[in-house]
Formats: sequence, C-alpha cells, structure tokens
Amino acid sequence: MKDEVYQGKIKQYDPAKGYGFIGSAEGDVFFHISDFPAAEGEPKRNERVKFNVVDNGGKFKAVKIERAEDNSAKAKKSKVVANNTSITSALLSNLRK
Repeated sequence: MKDEVYQGKIKQYDPAKGYGFIGSAEGDVFFHISDFPAAEGEPKRNERVKFNVVDNGGKFKAVKIERAEDNSAKAKKSKVVANNTSITSALLSNLRK
C-alpha cells in the first residue's frame, strides 16, 4: 500500500477496546479510535471512510480517517425516499388546514 488515500467501509469496531477494521479493496486494515475524527462520534458498521495507511510493525494501520459520503445506489434511494416523505408530509399538513 502506497502513500495515497484509500476508501473502504467500517467492517467492525469494538468500543471497549478502541479499535476495529476497515474493509477495502486492498484488504482489511486495522484502525485505532485515536485516528478517527472524535468530533463526529464513534464509527458505525458499514460507514464509508477515506484514509491513509502507514506500516505498523509489518502490518498496515489506517490513519487520517475521514468519513466519506455514501454515494451507493442504496444510499441515494434512501435520500430520495426521505425527501419525498418530507414533501408529502408538508403537502398533507397544508391540505388539512
């Protein structure tokens, strides 16, 4: 793995131990919670992230982890459904007045 930005999804995270693994096309990569943006809360399973990689005693470790917007078809569909639901609710509340 080179010095570039990789993308993946949180595969697992153990809050009691403070570490987990990110699944990426290159394989699973270890991460520690100290390398995750603390202001945004703890990582959640299947959350998309961008990260850099460093050598950690012969194994790879994710650093400079950032949350990435989920642009999958499923995520886009969920956003559309949520938007349509809010529009429908607003229209119905106007009709009831």
